[in-house]
Amino acid sequence: MKVMTSLGICLSALLSCNVFALDAQATFAELDKDGNGTLSEGEASEDAVLHESFEQIDKDQNGQISFAEFKQFLQ
Repeated sequence: MKVMTSLGICLSALLSCNVFALDAQATFAELDKDGNGTLSEGEASEDAVLHESFEQIDKDQNGQISFAEFKQFLQ
């Protein structure tokens, strides 16, 4: 019984992570108006928090927020 409970907890955690990843992907896709896989400062301006934090989120300072940078910011 204890093994099943632990397994259930692990599966629940995995599903939560997957839901978060899907939500992050959906949100990113909505913001990425031109569909190029990155967010420009103009696209990020659709969200006040992203716009205000753009320079901190853009870790490589290339003027674009990648999905990896976006995901890291959300965590």
